[in-house]
Amino acid sequence: MNVIRLTSGQYHDIAGAGFTGRLTIGLTGDLDFEVETPGMESHRRANRVAIRNPEHDTEITVLPGYGHTQFPTGTKLFVALDYDSAGGTAHHVELPTFEVGGLRSFPVAAVLPRAGTVRFIAAEANSDSILDAGSAGVRSALRSSIDRDSLPEGRRRDVTVLLDVSASMQASTSPEAFDAICAFAAGVLATASGDRVLRLATSSSAIPMQRLDGVEDVRQLSSREFPRREVGWSMDFARLDPADALVVVSDDMPAEVMRHGGAVHLLTAREPVAPSRLSHTIFDQHLIAAVRDQDAAALAVPSRIMFDTLTRGEN
Repeated sequence: MNVIRLTSGQYHDIAGAGFTGRLTIGLTGDLDFEVETPGMESHRRANRVAIRNPEHDTEITVLPGYGHTQFPTGTKLFVALDYDSAGGTAHHVELPTFEVGGLRSFPVAAVLPRAGTVRFIAAEANSDSILDAGSAGVRSALRSSIDRDSLPEGRRRDVTVLLDVSASMQASTSPEAFDAICAFAAGVLATASGDRVLRLATSSSAIPMQRLDGVEDVRQLSSREFPRREVGWSMDFARLDPADALVVVSDDMPAEVMRHGGAVHLLTAREPVAPSRLSHTIFDQHLIAAVRDQDAAALAVPSRIMFDTLTRGEN
């Protein structure tokens, strides 16, 4: 058997005038599902779906089964395609694991018939599969609100997380609130920025700007140690890329940041002194509990506000 493992967005060409394949679909928790295969013949038996003869470009879409309007938080989707080539060789094509929690449907693959071949393209898969439960709950709530996994390529934005490490920030923000802020930011950025560049800058000029490996590094900011002896902001704001969206974690918004030409969102544990037009999220006890308990209803609106601010409503 020839085993092919596709990565996110990768394709596999199947040679031959006709096409017959067998999909195997599974969800964590043995959840039931529905599958849509427009433009081709299909027959389902349990978790296997026979497909053949696609008539035009189409997508294979998996939906939650009976009793669910969306996939539960933390749900992972597994898909494989088996087919035999004209010479009788068996092929097993594995798609990447898809994180589908909070989504109402997910198009797992595109099927493009061409002269003499059928191109099978794996869907884009998130690379943030190691998010913890709190961040995954925020991401799930947001994806339910926008009804999609992430922004398409070209609309995702590079983001700089601007972290206040001043003494006043430490005095005004409890460890519980800071942990919730980091989990919330990671969950939203998993959808808003996808695989784009993430940077970390701090209020201190003594700490150099650094590139983060992914949203999981944003989540882990709450466990990192930073010197918190400085008063106010000493950083050089000219270092900030004017094209980046800014996520500011602080007890208030510096005036220099408010003059930033791009999208800016403040995550704070107290009401900001800045004007009310400032896009911000306040982490009171209610929101802290919502992050901890993965309360999708309570997280939907604040996560959507931050998402719309960072992406300027492009969804």
